[in-house]
Amino acid sequence: MSDTSYVPVSERPSNEFSSGLLDSASKMEMGSSSSSPFPSSSSSGFTSNQRSQMSGGLQLPDWLTESLQKPLVKIGIAVSSFVLLIVIIVNASSGGGGGSGSGGYSGPTRAGGSGINCAGMQDMLFGEPVTAHNGHYYQLIGGSFASLTWMDAFHDAVHRCHNGHTGYLASIQSMEENNFILQLIKESKTYLNGAGDKFCWLGAIDMNTEGTFEWVTGNSHTDGVVFWTGGSPNNGGAPVNGQFDYFENSANGFTTGANEPNSNGEEDCVAMRGGHKMTGGTTDGTWNDVACYSRINYFVVEFDGHKMTGGT
Repeated sequence: MSDTSYVPVSERPSNEFSSGLLDSASKMEMGSSSSSPFPSSSSSGFTSNQRSQMSGGLQLPDWLTESLQKPLVKIGIAVSSFVLLIVIIVNASSGGGGGSGSGGYSGPTRAGGSGINCAGMQDMLFGEPVTAHNGHYYQLIGGSFASLTWMDAFHDAVHRCHNGHTGYLASIQSMEENNFILQLIKESKTYLNGAGDKFCWLGAIDMNTEGTFEWVTGNSHTDGVVFWTGGSPNNGGAPVNGQFDYFENSANGFTTGANEPNSNGEEDCVAMRGGHKMTGGTTDGTWNDVACYSRINYFVVEFDGHKMTGGT
């Protein structure tokens, strides 16, 4: 055993240690040793994809990575992205819109297809009373204070439920039914308020073919049924196969000089004249073709009669 006494490192002269060793230790403590087995972030020893692979990122071929850095490629990507954005905006906007004229209408041929499936659901009536008539049910919506377009009325109707049935704008099939709806209007609490006639939207349009009026409902018996063709009576317009209509014209016994429907392409929806105390009742209950975005007082929702408990 050596008899050399142990001298602690702290008590030894500094010249016993290599400055290189101290420098290396210092670098290791600072994390900057060039002998580290892991390359620094600035190391050029690895390609960008190798660094991406080590960090778990997306791996692209080196040639593609280099190509994406070229100015012309960047410009091409920017232009393509802009064109794609324009296409998305155009496609999104082409599904809406519409106007009071015909020719551009591609709306529902069945009201139920645009509304809700009420089978098995509780009633959704939003407060207005429901009145039964000949196996169907009716709701008068609106009042002298209301200002409703045909589209307002249509979309409201198909989001109402009664006895499991989806509502739709009324499709009038007889003089009896016409008089019943007229009476609903006249019994409205605000019927006598204000001046001028009160009108009520019905579920009839000629948006698909000018001068050809059809019912647009959720009822399989009336949906899509054409009841008038030919446009104005002055141009040979007339009811189809004995279908009921009550347009204000001489064929229906009116001597007012009106020849409804008289549209020239701007009046594609049908409204009933609800009458008023100022008109004397001479044309109460008659129908007019009206611009669909006109604003009137009432609409009538009709529901089929038998109770639906499930299914479609």
